[in-house]
Amino acid sequence: MTLSLIHGYQGSRNCKDLISSLADDVLIRILSLLDLREAARTSVLSKRWRHVWSYLPDYYDFDASAMWWWLGHKYGDNQYKFQVRKFVDYVNQVVNSSRAPNIDRFRVHVPLDLSCRADVHTWVKFAMGKSVKELEFNLSCYVGVCPGRPVWLDSCSRYAQYPSVHTLISLTLVAVCVNDCFLESILVNFPNLERLTMRNVYCQHCDLKVVGDSLKLRYLEISHCQDLRKLEISAADLISFIFCGHEEVVKFSYVPMLNEASFRGTYTVRLIHNFHYISGFSSQLTKLALALNVIQGIVHNPIEFPHFGNLKQLELSFHDNFDKNLLIFTNFIDACPVLDKFKLWRRLFQCTSFFFPGGNENRVANKRVHSHLKIFEMVGFLAAKVDIELVLYLAKFAIVLEKVILCPFRPTKGRILKQQTRNMLETLEEEAKQLQNQLPARVQLELL
Repeated sequence: MTLSLIHGYQGSRNCKDLISSLADDVLIRILSLLDLREAARTSVLSKRWRHVWSYLPDYYDFDASAMWWWLGHKYGDNQYKFQVRKFVDYVNQVVNSSRAPNIDRFRVHVPLDLSCRADVHTWVKFAMGKSVKELEFNLSCYVGVCPGRPVWLDSCSRYAQYPSVHTLISLTLVAVCVNDCFLESILVNFPNLERLTMRNVYCQHCDLKVVGDSLKLRYLEISHCQDLRKLEISAADLISFIFCGHEEVVKFSYVPMLNEASFRGTYTVRLIHNFHYISGFSSQLTKLALALNVIQGIVHNPIEFPHFGNLKQLELSFHDNFDKNLLIFTNFIDACPVLDKFKLWRRLFQCTSFFFPGGNENRVANKRVHSHLKIFEMVGFLAAKVDIELVLYLAKFAIVLEKVILCPFRPTKGRILKQQTRNMLETLEEEAKQLQNQLPARVQLELL
């Protein structure tokens, strides 16, 4: 939107401003097609437009995350903090100018520390008073760029009389500080909450309980919560759970609807040797993702797999030397009789001298027929012997396998020279094409 559109073509003083004569609800609809900053800039067009943007009811999205890493390395510490403060003042200005009776979403993604605690609480209060449906605070700071203590969030009981008590359905908290009473106050004061995400949260040596007979919570993520000792979950409507942790104790008291689960961090290594932790709901899962930091724990220690009788999708990712035995992952498949899609994700830290390894000769596979697996996907394909071996194994024993999707490993910038990267990718693509000739006619190979 430009001044020529609002006031007519330049030089045409008698041209009538048709857009400004439209009703308020029409103008608000027009501005809703712009982002908030662009919409706010229309306030300088004329008196008619001065406050129109402030009635926008949709998304208040203050996301400047893309620029903070660059700013942190371009400016010194003082200048960087000045830029952060400038952005905080901008958010405050918008909040103070808003005349919208309600908003659907309020989102802030900016690196802040305890010095901005008063500002954060002002934003929380504003959102709570606007019948907000989705509330997100991501205050992550880049290491070495924005040091400082995290913002402490008070109990939500202070907002018990606010309209958002009945409208809030999604809450995301990243890089803030809370205690066990805070989580309890969330679950008590927002009975219609369906999605809760807590990531990189400082928990102050507390035990968290997601427990309540009247909870409507359907999606829960608890990831990298520092100082968390124990997590207990009892939620009748919960269908999806994501957890990333280390030594925490996770207790599932009652989750009759849970069918999607994802576990990451060193906690996963302990989980695969103690599958009784999830035995109460393993048979009802339809989708499971496990991130394994190492393979050795699987190779050298026997694992008693529970029965994943309804599992349709399985995703396994691992960080390790890739000359290991990948056939060990077939043991996971054996525990999933109706598995439809299997995705294996290799994440590498090694240097280029390890490319195309020979592999470990001590390989063991149960050689069981799989009658439901249709799609196998491998991310980080290296055309190593262990890679080819696994693909051929599945092509032979997964009797209804239809597609093999291979995504070759791509080094991150600076890992190796550009020409070396190009040569390596060309080699991987050629190896993948040759693999197609070894597959049965029913199996289609797709190279991403």
